Amino acid sequence: MDKRYLMLVEALDGTPRDLARLAKPLTSDDTHWRPSSAEWSVAVVVAHLSYIEDLFRARFRRMVEIDHPKEPSIGPDAAEHEAQASAHSLQELLDIFKAKRAETTAYLLTLTQPQWLRTCEHDLFGITRLRKQAEILIGHDNEHLAQIVEIREKLRMQNAK
Repeated sequence: MDKRYLMLVEALDGTPRDLARLAKPLTSDDTHWRPSSAEWSVAVVVAHLSYIEDLFRARFRRMVEIDHPKEPSIGPDAAEHEAQASAHSLQELLDIFKAKRAETTAYLLTLTQPQWLRTCEHDLFGITRLRKQAEILIGHDNEHLAQIVEIREKLRMQNAK
């Protein structure tokens, strides 16, 4: 596999470890704490990442199997994320995400160079290659890892009062 694509897969593969590191010191109560009623808890963030993972993996498969598919934007499903966060411990949510991500990265490792260059018509980004969609997923991961850092900092400040 071309090193450029392998680096993308390695970045995606690292997210479950990064999540586990960020979640390690949190208590059960901490994982469900929200900075405000409009903001997510750490558990909801992890449930969201798990939800999005299935949608991206399905997109990658369509892009390989269908010539130039039309792809909608993927947004959060707050009700689904809340339900998952309430139904599982943080460790269970992390394990679910880790398994889903492993399935995604295993699939991506099977792709040939021409498959990485397959395109879709994305309703927000226009014509994009599968490679770019993987980069978008990495950016999405990084955005939510930063969100967890921010939640933890707000929690630390709250506890210091």
